Amino acid sequence: MLNLLTAERIKLLHSKKLWVVLAILTVLPILQVINTKWNVSNGAKLVQAIDTVVNGATSILMMEKNALTILLIISAFISFFIGEEFQNGTIRNALSLGRSRTHYYLSKLIMAAALSLIGVIIMTGLGMAGFSTVFGFGEIAHISDYTSFMIKSFSTLYLLLLANVSIYIFITFLTKSTGISLIWSFLYTMGTGFGAGIFQQTEHFKELTFWFTESFLFYADFAAPIDIAKYPNMVLVSVITIVVSSTLGILLFKRTDIK
Repeated sequence: MLNLLTAERIKLLHSKKLWVVLAILTVLPILQVINTKWNVSNGAKLVQAIDTVVNGATSILMMEKNALTILLIISAFISFFIGEEFQNGTIRNALSLGRSRTHYYLSKLIMAAALSLIGVIIMTGLGMAGFSTVFGFGEIAHISDYTSFMIKSFSTLYLLLLANVSIYIFITFLTKSTGISLIWSFLYTMGTGFGAGIFQQTEHFKELTFWFTESFLFYADFAAPIDIAKYPNMVLVSVITIVVSSTLGILLFKRTDIK
């Protein structure tokens, strides 16, 4: 397992895709600070419930503010990161050396999770620095213990993101194709994300939508007390999603013929 992780790390460090993802997540918060400053200069009034990030304190919610962008970037990265292994036949190199398929699958999950964590840490850190410089650190209404809130909100948001990472990896191992994986990952993200807004208007499907992590990422206000109280539910849904998708992915991958 350690050998696989070492090989994946070396492969990633020499991959342009890695640096493209990190570059986007680095530039994004800088552009948002500039854009927000421009809007305020032109008379716009920042409202936390709408704009999500309005000062340095609320910048811990950069993952919530950029949820759709992050999901699309990560899904594209995973589609290429794993899909090319099947299409180029390089996956046979690891498996022919007797590497466990379970370990191979988990190595991809761990590397994608690590990249996602590094990316959102960079994005959040730059967001906090930028918004604090321009708008001041400020505070968040109803939050008295900011340190506790910061840890809980960041951890919860990352778990919600990680749940989607596990789904994208499952999809790519299932399709074994970069192009098809891109399409299905996009459809999954849009369907479970924006479709939730429609189902929440119905009596019978309203609760069902909250078993999809995008429902929280796209529609919850992580700074509102009513949604902060839902953090344990968000964590539970995320963990279940990760376990179920990874288990199914490993079981199906074990039965896959590598051509």
